[in-house]
Amino acid sequence: MAKSSVTIKDIAKEAGVSTTLVSFVMSNQVAGEPVYRVGEDTARRVMEVAERLQYKPNNTARALRSGKTLTIGVVVSDIANPFFAEIARDLEDQAYKYGYNVIFGSSDENPEKFGRVVDVLLNKGVDGLILVPCAGSEDAIRKVVGSGVDTVLLDREVPGLQVSSVVLDNREAARVITRKLLDRGARRIDMVSYSMNISNTRDREQGYLDAIKEAGPEFETHIERITHNSYDSIPSYFRSARERGVDAFMMATNTLALLVMSEIYKNGYHIPDDFKVACFDRNPLYDIYAPGIIFVRQPVDSFAARAMELIMARIRSGPGRKVPIEQIVLSPEISG
Repeated sequence: MAKSSVTIKDIAKEAGVSTTLVSFVMSNQVAGEPVYRVGEDTARRVMEVAERLQYKPNNTARALRSGKTLTIGVVVSDIANPFFAEIARDLEDQAYKYGYNVIFGSSDENPEKFGRVVDVLLNKGVDGLILVPCAGSEDAIRKVVGSGVDTVLLDREVPGLQVSSVVLDNREAARVITRKLLDRGARRIDMVSYSMNISNTRDREQGYLDAIKEAGPEFETHIERITHNSYDSIPSYFRSARERGVDAFMMATNTLALLVMSEIYKNGYHIPDDFKVACFDRNPLYDIYAPGIIFVRQPVDSFAARAMELIMARIRSGPGRKVPIEQIVLSPEISG
């Protein structure tokens, strides 16, 4: 039987069950969890028949019946960033398990662009949004959440806003890797961060300060805040750091790490002999620069899986049903 002609009726006849039961089983399969009470053996038999007949569910018809578009809008800060590119791919895989597609957009850390991208996604009728906030996007997010659109925040939070989120324990991660620099003999550690006011950066800065404070009053702190996408100041900052006797750097992001490490090598120094380095996110280039770099490995697969679980729980709940707000904090993995 050609797979384009296979219907639920064909599966019901072959499996010896009603078309309603087949519909229930298929709905469970698309939703990704057992919404309906269907016997396990019966459900397995129906799915085996569907697979043998090469049945393909008609998602367009299903969307028309349910009033949903079976799409989720995702806005990240920069889809070209390896961290967000990997999350985007995992979100797409996770959405597929639920029978959903994903439409992506990037804010480029620009609140005006963030708002425009969100408006475009809403005009396309997405069933929910997974958003990475940028500095200045708070009002746009509050408006979306206040309108009742199912929303989950990813990687960053908006203080005071009651919305589900999935973030890393950035403060603890930064504290641990700064502590590792101290344990390896660093005595003057600078942190290189961004000037933009976002939650994960603030938490990483606080973790750095926590570790230095724990080490004792003889250790000084210095946070160099760089304007996003404007890195001309890094060479002069590096010269200043050398003059101040800095012997280690803790970088808030992978991008900053690569830029500072490039300055280290361009000036004839080496890692970790001359400067010790700790940062967030692994990059294959670290193996070229030096194997001794300390870095936080963020659990990208957990970010994607948990965010998709949260948004699908809200979408499936339907209007008028309360779904608890959840703030999921993931544990970091430290390498190096």
